[in-house]
Amino acid sequence: MNIKRGDIYWANLEPVVGAEIGKKRPAIIISNNKNNEFASTLTIIPITSREPHNAELYEVYLTKGTGGLSKDSKAKCNQIRTIDKSRILTYIGNLDNDIIRKLELAIKIQLDMTSESDRL
Repeated sequence: MNIKRGDIYWANLEPVVGAEIGKKRPAIIISNNKNNEFASTLTIIPITSREPHNAELYEVYLTKGTGGLSKDSKAKCNQIRTIDKSRILTYIGNLDNDIIRKLELAIKIQLDMTSESDRL
């Protein structure tokens, strides 16, 4: 499997603890390609189709068709996590660089790592 940054895959996020996002759901690969090639883990952003139009600053709205998604959705950058590659199921699609940049900003907001230039 040739997993790349910006790819979307179905992932099995069970079991979870407490408020962690679970179920089988689309997930965006956000780890770098060197990690994706050689490590046994991947860093992902889970996607939900629940209330996609009410995206917070740490979430990114994704319209139906974006990266092969079948519904309007949002990327939950407040639920970023590292998973074992065995949790990856089937390929859905790939995101363009504009969406990747929005994800990067949402991650910075979630981690309180924004600078003045990020806010412009």
